[in-house]
Amino acid sequence: APGMYIKSDHPHVASDGKVYMPYLSQWRPNTHNLVELVVNMSSTFSALPPVFAHTPATQPPPVNPPPVYNVASVSVTPSTTPPPISAQTNAGQELDPATAEEILRAEAEEANRVAEAARRAAQEEDRQRKAQEEWDAKNLASTKERVRRKVYAQLQEESKEAKSIIEEDMQDQARLERSRLDEKIKALEMQKRSLEGQLETVQEKTESILEWLEDAAESSAKQETKSIDDYVVPVQPVHQQMLDLSVENASLTDALYFLDRALHKQTIDLSTHLRQVRKLSKRQFLARAHLVKIAQTMASGNT
Repeated sequence: APGMYIKSDHPHVASDGKVYMPYLSQWRPNTHNLVELVVNMSSTFSALPPVFAHTPATQPPPVNPPPVYNVASVSVTPSTTPPPISAQTNAGQELDPATAEEILRAEAEEANRVAEAARRAAQEEDRQRKAQEEWDAKNLASTKERVRRKVYAQLQEESKEAKSIIEEDMQDQARLERSRLDEKIKALEMQKRSLEGQLETVQEKTESILEWLEDAAESSAKQETKSIDDYVVPVQPVHQQMLDLSVENASLTDALYFLDRALHKQTIDLSTHLRQVRKLSKRQFLARAHLVKIAQTMASGNT
């Protein structure tokens, strides 16, 4: 821009306008991006601007130099009769007081014009400096706003992408869970059908058992009550004899057991216990010997 100059000896900008920054020298495509570069440059150049504005002071228009007079002495008094003025020009001519006063007035006006022009030039330079500062501030604010908008837009885009990825993952997870639930429901339905079949089988068996129990109850009610001896009928007399001997052997064994219990509880004394044990043991020995003899006889007869 006109009136803008690059600062000499700037740490990040060369005289040809090339920028040198650590962010650029360490650039990596995977970790660096333009948005962060702009933010870095904005913060660096805000602290140390690389350019400045310079407006040359407005030079006043050239003024023809007034003629030079040699004024010996000029004295102005409020008296009606002005004092004599001794003034000589370059040619050595003397000036009257009115002419000298006119010359002094012209020189004072010229000095005032020069001072006013310098003052206006200083005001104009100050105005341009303030305008440049305002422009720099607006440019910095607009740059920050653009960077903020770009960062915000990028964050929104990344947020949308992350949201879409999360939604897709949730949908995939939901589909997977739904498929697992469907498989479990199918397995439970098959188990339910199997249990229903087994329940039907159990109910059928239960009904058949109940019917059998009813039939057995009816048949037992019709029959007369019989003792166990009526159901055990030996085929031959020898079988009857063996049955009687077996019953006697078992009863004698029980009697001996209860004799031991009575002795243990001190219900009977030792002499009574021994006498009864000898008596019962002898009977049991004879019964067992008789059973062995019958068994031998029957075995020899079969052979």
